[in-house]
Amino acid sequence: MSHRLKLAVAAVGDPEAPGTWSGTTAGVLFALRALGVTTEALDLTLPPGVEQAILAGAAAPSRNRYDAQSAALTMRVRSWVARRALAGSGIEGVIQVGSTFSLPPGVPYVTLEDMTLRQGMAIHPVFSRMSARGVEGWEERRAGIYGRARMCAVASHWAADSLLADYGVRGERIAVVGLGANHPVAAAASDRAWHPPRFLFVGVDWQRKGGPVLLRAFSRLRGVCPDATLDVVGGHPPLAEPGVNGHGLLAQDRPRDRDLIVELFARATCFVMPSLVEPFGIVHIEAASAGVPSIGSSVGGPRDLIGTDGGLVVDPDDEDGLLEAMRRLAEPATARRMGEAARERSRLYTWPKVAERLLRALQ
Repeated sequence: MSHRLKLAVAAVGDPEAPGTWSGTTAGVLFALRALGVTTEALDLTLPPGVEQAILAGAAAPSRNRYDAQSAALTMRVRSWVARRALAGSGIEGVIQVGSTFSLPPGVPYVTLEDMTLRQGMAIHPVFSRMSARGVEGWEERRAGIYGRARMCAVASHWAADSLLADYGVRGERIAVVGLGANHPVAAAASDRAWHPPRFLFVGVDWQRKGGPVLLRAFSRLRGVCPDATLDVVGGHPPLAEPGVNGHGLLAQDRPRDRDLIVELFARATCFVMPSLVEPFGIVHIEAASAGVPSIGSSVGGPRDLIGTDGGLVVDPDDEDGLLEAMRRLAEPATARRMGEAARERSRLYTWPKVAERLLRALQ
């Protein structure tokens, strides 16, 4: 009988849960099992009372709660839990998601991240609030985690560039593995009407995902494309602008909501989400799987997903640039051509493809 590899996916949060790391851990576990790998989910979340006490103690030295998750005390306790879980388990390798814990010596592992701390400090509302002392300590501990890993896997070339430039990780130890679509949408391109232009936005965090600038650019677009429409899904405020349809928060686990999401992707001619920062942007893959081109942010990983032909990337602070991108994608021939390219590119970003890349990095 051939040997079945036994791996663990480790994270703070239940790796089996669809909400952990935006579905990344669940997607990796599902794909590894489909490839015949025996897997275990290693949740390093501490019991509620213990977690609260540890985080309070960890935040005390700097009096900054944003330091607590990555403080030395928190990491020591989580690392101890990881050692206990792995002892005698027969686990032959680990995919470590995040860097707020360390794995025991001798355990082969690869890290998996969508953004480095240096990038987060510059643009992310949580990391930018950490104290200088907290950042310095976490950076020192992260350097050790990177150094002991077999490979440092990242979702995009944007994150890979930071590992190389900011952390000195050698290029041959960096693997760009991408991420997969959690809810791919199949829609026949031949059934799609490419006029009038129908834009679609999906994002829970309205401000960070670029909702306000999108509304302003769309209002201006209506001056030259009066029949253009914009469907908005997520945590948006009340919307009363002409041509804009707000749908609020929709849940994939509710059949009626799921049916509406599929319908919106099936009739859209362009997906647009000009996030202030977008570490990866799995929703761009979901749009591409439906044959819909995207307009995404130039800050983060969307450039990898969109490529050179599957849509456009724009500076999230450039309203004029966003307007021009929307004007271009309002042209039926351009939208159709880029939609076909996006569908083709989406085949690179499935969880089985990601799992295969992770296995190569680990082995």
